[in-house]
Amino acid sequence: MPFNFTEAEPPVSIPKRVYEIRAFLLFLVSVLMLAALPIRAGTKIVHRWVLTDQPMPQLQKILVIGVLENYLIRQELEDEMERLLAKSGVQGIRSHMVLPPRNELLEGELKERIKENDFDGVLVIRPKAMRKETKEVVTSLGARFYMPPAAYYNFWPYWNMAWGQAYPSSSSVKEYTYVSTEFNLYNTKDEKLLWSGETESVYSKNFGKLAREYARALVTQLKKDKVIGTK
Repeated sequence: MPFNFTEAEPPVSIPKRVYEIRAFLLFLVSVLMLAALPIRAGTKIVHRWVLTDQPMPQLQKILVIGVLENYLIRQELEDEMERLLAKSGVQGIRSHMVLPPRNELLEGELKERIKENDFDGVLVIRPKAMRKETKEVVTSLGARFYMPPAAYYNFWPYWNMAWGQAYPSSSSVKEYTYVSTEFNLYNTKDEKLLWSGETESVYSKNFGKLAREYARALVTQLKKDKVIGTK
């Protein structure tokens, strides 16, 4: 009875194996290096304080004041705060729509405006400081792995492929600008502080993106601290 044998595939050549192992190891190194890179958040809250020695008042109407010289950033921020607060059942009032320019606003007039509009709270957002950092960014890498000698390797493929040393093949220096901003929320009935803190943001010339990130960080923390969104 004849036996049918399937034709055996030719053995993988040693150089091909080395190439495959090298590619796999290089892939692992790339994954590990990417995992080690820090993820830059646009805005993070670094300090905060919440009133705890007495019940938090119900805040249904909050005046949002961005103390910013750049009117475009102020407008974007207050608009976004209004939109996000509304999702939590709070009416956010944009100061640039109800208050006169800063150089025309007196303390007595501000108090009268707050009284007339029956605000429950006033949230003041004010930049405090700015700093810059420069960091080297590696754009590509060489191979980095070690392969032990094997008796069945040919010398030259082994010599050329088995040893490698990682090194930055190119890099650039990138500058980041960080802005520290404080926020204070006051109860308009007794003018006492309810919520306070400080944020750090990576500055961007995209004012809309910067405002969205900042407003999202604040409103998210307001809800976590149960300053808003409670009934």
